[in-house]
Amino acid sequence: MKRQQRQLFAILIVLALCVVAYFAVSHYAKKTEENKKESETQEQITLLGVDPDAVDAFTYTYDGTTYSYKKRGEVWSCENDTSIKLDTDSVKNLLGNVKNISAQEKLEKYDSLSDYGLDEPQNTLTFTCDKHMTTLYIGNYNDMLGEYYLKMEGDDNVYLIDSGIPNAFSVQPESMAAQEETETE
Repeated sequence: MKRQQRQLFAILIVLALCVVAYFAVSHYAKKTEENKKESETQEQITLLGVDPDAVDAFTYTYDGTTYSYKKRGEVWSCENDTSIKLDTDSVKNLLGNVKNISAQEKLEKYDSLSDYGLDEPQNTLTFTCDKHMTTLYIGNYNDMLGEYYLKMEGDDNVYLIDSGIPNAFSVQPESMAAQEETETE
């Protein structure tokens, strides 16, 4: 009987150690994840935040053509082709990409903007909010880093950004057209 009590006691001790180890490992994993998220956030450089609802007009260049959009009341129209009826949600989704623009790296010293494709940008994005205009220039894609070069008007620095903004503003107005409702007979 005494032997069984010792075995039971030993099993309970091992079980208690396992429970303590489990909680210690999960606490360590949680702290590690929090530290990782914190360091990623600190590495990001916040460049600009544009409230999509405050944008009155915007332009961008895609495939050599500059498209201009203007909001009248709550209705968006493409100034290049006013016959296209734009879907408001599609335009809001597009503008949602500029809500928080951040960079991975800032280049303060450089020889020439042409080294980054910013002497002749691939895309120029302009946003107007309450008569205040913000212009972003998108340069070359860096294959090694998987990021684009960006310069903001009025800022001498060059930044590296992910492909979110350049890809989002690579659309033709027709892709944001409202879908016509058809009657079923």
